[in-house]
Amino acid sequence: MWRILIAEDVFEARQLLVESLRELAQCDVVVTGKEAVNAYNVSLKNEKKYDLILLDIAMPEMDGMEVLHKIRESEEDAGILFGKGIPIIMVTAFNKPMVSAFGKGCDDYIVKPIDPDILIEKVKEKLEK
Repeated sequence: MWRILIAEDVFEARQLLVESLRELAQCDVVVTGKEAVNAYNVSLKNEKKYDLILLDIAMPEMDGMEVLHKIRESEEDAGILFGKGIPIIMVTAFNKPMVSAFGKGCDDYIVKPIDPDILIEKVKEKLEK
C-alpha cells in the first residue's frame, strides 16, 4: 500500500481525496502549507517516506506554489536531484498557475471538482512505474 500526503484546506475535498484513495494508499492529511512542508521534511528524515503528495494550490499560511518550492529545496539539500524527487500532483481550481508549477517541479495536476477516476488514474500513473 502506498503512503500519500494530502495537503488540502477544504474539508469536502480532503474527504473526497481520502475516500477515493482508501483502497490504494494510507493517506496523511494536513490543512496548511506549513504543515505540508513539516510533514514532508519529517518523512524525508525518517524511514517512512511518502510515495506521493497531493498538493492544493490555495492554502492558508503558505500557498501550494511555495510549498512545492520548499519541498524541492529540501530534496536538493538532501542530495536528491531535480526530477528524481517525490511525485507531486497539484490540486487546483485554477488552470493558469500550472505552467509555472511545472517549471518549479510539479509532476501533474488535477482540476477541481475532483473526478475520483481521474485522480486514481493519475496516482497510479505516477506510482506504478
